[in-house]
Amino acid sequence: MKVLFENIEENLSSENAKKVASFIRSRQQEIFDFTCELIRTPSINPPGDETAVAAVIQKRLQKLGVENVKILSSQESRPNVLAEVSGKEAGKRVMFSGHIDTKPAGDLTQWKTDPLDAVVQGDQLIGLGCGDMKAAIAAMIYAAAALKTLDSFPGTIALALTADEENGSVLGSKWLADQGLIEADVCVIGEPGGIFEEWEAIHLVSRGAALFKVVVYGTQMHSSISDQLPAVNATLKMAQLAIKMQNELRDYLTFEEHPLCKFGPTVNIGVTAQSGVTYGVYPGRAEFSSDIRTLPGMTEDQIKRDILRFLDDAMKQDPELRAELEWKLMVGATEIDSQDPIVDCLQQVAKQVLGTTPKLDAFPGATDAAYIQTAAGIPCIASFGPGYLPRAHSPNENMHVSGAAQAAMIYALSALRYLEQTKG
Repeated sequence: MKVLFENIEENLSSENAKKVASFIRSRQQEIFDFTCELIRTPSINPPGDETAVAAVIQKRLQKLGVENVKILSSQESRPNVLAEVSGKEAGKRVMFSGHIDTKPAGDLTQWKTDPLDAVVQGDQLIGLGCGDMKAAIAAMIYAAAALKTLDSFPGTIALALTADEENGSVLGSKWLADQGLIEADVCVIGEPGGIFEEWEAIHLVSRGAALFKVVVYGTQMHSSISDQLPAVNATLKMAQLAIKMQNELRDYLTFEEHPLCKFGPTVNIGVTAQSGVTYGVYPGRAEFSSDIRTLPGMTEDQIKRDILRFLDDAMKQDPELRAELEWKLMVGATEIDSQDPIVDCLQQVAKQVLGTTPKLDAFPGATDAAYIQTAAGIPCIASFGPGYLPRAHSPNENMHVSGAAQAAMIYALSALRYLEQTKG
């Protein structure tokens, strides 16, 4: 593994920053090895069971001298790990958050390596959950440990390492927020910060997600006489409606353009579909699920009205069409003020560590910011972490081998910079 940060201390003005940088620089291999250990510890969701990876995390925190560690859960097999390191001076509380579960590996024939192994090929680390987001988890832990070595600093660095993000966060950040178990002045979420390249952007916005189902009704009857009696095929009507909806629904949506969300809301029709009974039965019912990736300002009530208006118009145009909306849930979009001190801290430190300044942008999907910010009231950087989003949830998930160490350095120095700048 290439040695990084050889001269970084020369560009740091404070003794605390130099000490933190030295701690991370001297433990690059250790951070990488711990990332690999996390990858090799299954936490696949669904079905969902984070106990093994939570135990690995707890053991490492204790080894690094981080003593204030809590395991909190609403279900025994779905633990969340909370930890903190406090300085001797009063100050702000900055939190780093990441989820400890992963998506399933999917079709194993598409993987060139064992998904639950951590394999290095060239400058790439391959393994399930490497970028989404076990490298970030390792980085956050070592960032907290780095501040633990200081004799004195203002405020607190806190970690919220959560379960269940890959299946809706109900048992993770949502539960923690609803129970009032997390608090901070600001939070940085370590989801992959790259869409087209690694470390591309600091995401100030996280788009929300509106999830819903459309049920289409037809005529259930014996299929042998469907050509002799009046009959409406629910499956075909569903297919026609889904195509129409994909092409036209966005024009019905009410939203204001956002400078960081130039792509606007995204409509995904037919993410699941189901219809019919079996052979011999003319289909009388069909349904398809869909999601809309929403912008800040878009509300549940308005989106419902927009969809119903579309369906009403579609049924007026086709008298045989009968369709109903079944709403599932809305995860709100979030946004942090670009003038929040954490934004400048991350940009300035990232430039020192990476040699380039990440742009400010919007994360295309939802993150745990949806609950940490909306329910707990903590302003969130929706995403800034190692990895590359298009490689997540894909066979042969991979990221640069240096990503975890880079993240640890950025998180540690940014946290210290933020706490020092905001004290008093």
